[in-house]
Amino acid sequence: MVDAEWQKGQSESCLTVGVLADPVAMPVLIGDQLAQDLPQLLTDQVDSEQAWDAQVLRERLPPSDSRHTAMMELAETKMAEYGWDMVVCVTDLPMRSGKRAIMADMNSERRVVVVSLPAFGAMALRRRVGAVATQLVADIHLPGTPQEGSAQHQRRRLPVLAGRFRRQTPDQAGVDARISSSWGNARLLLGMVRANRPWRLVWSLTGPLVGAFAFSAFYLLNATVWEMATMLSAWRLVLAVVGALTVMTGWLIVYHQLWEPARNRPRIEREQAVLFNATTVLTLGLGVAFLYVGLFAVNAGASLVLLSPDILQSYVAGQVSAGTYLLIPLLVTAAGTVAGAIGSGFESEDSVRNAAFSLRERERREAFRRKHERRQESLEGDGAGF
Repeated sequence: MVDAEWQKGQSESCLTVGVLADPVAMPVLIGDQLAQDLPQLLTDQVDSEQAWDAQVLRERLPPSDSRHTAMMELAETKMAEYGWDMVVCVTDLPMRSGKRAIMADMNSERRVVVVSLPAFGAMALRRRVGAVATQLVADIHLPGTPQEGSAQHQRRRLPVLAGRFRRQTPDQAGVDARISSSWGNARLLLGMVRANRPWRLVWSLTGPLVGAFAFSAFYLLNATVWEMATMLSAWRLVLAVVGALTVMTGWLIVYHQLWEPARNRPRIEREQAVLFNATTVLTLGLGVAFLYVGLFAVNAGASLVLLSPDILQSYVAGQVSAGTYLLIPLLVTAAGTVAGAIGSGFESEDSVRNAAFSLRERERREAFRRKHERRQESLEGDGAGF
């Protein structure tokens, strides 16, 4: 854990920005990077005469209302405790306003900025988060918050934010400035998938992995598979690969009940369920794709070692070439991936959720389910009473 370390001999004219990072993978990484980048960004782009410092502290950030009340109260407590001048909270909790994904909100009175990572998407997080945090810290440091479109606002707007993000002053108590994404839910979805780190699925689910390896070894030594791989047309092979990935992904979702029903829910909850389901499909789809690529690499290496051209020539049509050693592992891996879906049946629902979703994502889904269950129980109770 990265603790805040304070320099006792620091000049009183130096302003310190505290970075509170949620103690989970992506916020920790971005929080550490932000603490490194902020002093130089603020010096170069905001106020070259002012000395800046930034310190990072890992702290579990609570879910909050639309004004981020609980999170900002925690930030104020840490600000007083460590002597910070302002605070930037970095969390992977998604924030939305209508159809727009919120990247960051700022409260000038509390001197707190809340940054939500999912709205930044999946690319160039360090640069984009740094630009947004710098913009809002500048709004706290400089008196007054300029209105969107005004000359003062244009002077303060950092070039990296032009055209991609929208800075506005929302008509909402407790939020003096907001930066939202022009891509809305698409960027939010990509950010949530990245936070889940789908590549972890390869090593986290031992059942599918062992099943896929075992069946791949069997198919790799099967002469019928060799013949099929070299005789099938290109579109049939592509269809086999896509079908294998689809079967594995669909099996994980259905068998382990990862699909959130959207029917008979209020509109806001339906939108949440759709977002959760899209995140599930993309996370597991990418995770299975990573599994396929890794398994293909192993099978390709094994085919080079075990299958000599003389042996293959006896079974396959045409001349044995480098393409033969790609086509066979391609079909073998597809068959092994489908067999790996059977192995996922030995995994518990909790283990699949732990492998597929980040800690905060699991907490959000569990809270979402409990809320729906309480509503259903309430409706059933009202019906029984009637």
